[in-house]
Amino acid sequence: MRHILLVLSVALLLAGCASAPKLPPKSISSFSLFNTFSYEENISKAYYDPGTKTTFALVPGSHQIFFWREGKRVNVIGGIGMANTNFRALADITMGPDASVYALDSSAKNVKKFNTDGKLMATWELKNTVQPIKIALGTEQNCYVWDGAGGEIIAFNLLDGSELYRFGRFQLERVDHLYANRDYVVAYDRLRATSSIFSSLGQHITDDDGQIVYDPYNNGISLSEAGLVSKMSAAYLPMSSKPGIMTIGREVLAIVVDNRQVRLLKIDYEQVP
Repeated sequence: MRHILLVLSVALLLAGCASAPKLPPKSISSFSLFNTFSYEENISKAYYDPGTKTTFALVPGSHQIFFWREGKRVNVIGGIGMANTNFRALADITMGPDASVYALDSSAKNVKKFNTDGKLMATWELKNTVQPIKIALGTEQNCYVWDGAGGEIIAFNLLDGSELYRFGRFQLERVDHLYANRDYVVAYDRLRATSSIFSSLGQHITDDDGQIVYDPYNNGISLSEAGLVSKMSAAYLPMSSKPGIMTIGREVLAIVVDNRQVRLLKIDYEQVP
């Protein structure tokens, strides 16, 4: 029975991936800094949505999410409490393809989805988790959660909240940032300065230096203290300050620097004749 359920779960995941056609390849030519935001509070990570020009910043000290749009703070949600926009322990956030924000509460063991204005849209319970502390969205239909106590990544179906499968128990010791797209899941260990790369179905592919994300065309991008590097071309940008967590929204990278600043960089592509 367990084998049958696993096969069905994988089939659902593959169907979700097939619904979004792959984009034709493009080669990265450079990275261009186009905006910088400074905060009074410590920021652990941030996402930027080019469509709405909104930046979502995670403030771990106050368990809050700051919403900035075109240089102005437009909303703040979170804080400790029992209201639907509060958290018991806000551990992580991620952003969906429609710019929705998914917030992981490690104490309540749930995920809350908010729109770009901070309105609560949905809540999912993370069943059979012990210490969920990192989250990444694979597609609109599935997410991945790092359970620190179990030492493994758990894939969940967002349509009904059911668990799909688990992986990474013997490959991972800690995860400081979790990234996913339709093809890959990347677990970044800051102490080792290494990214463990898995397929979307949980097979370990390789370990690579730096913090790795993928652009919409599946070009690998690596961030380290040395700089920002395209894994598929010669594009390179040195870093003037020690970088923190890097995220990607469409063709824009958001990099936290010195815990108080977010730098936005556009990914430029070679022109096809």
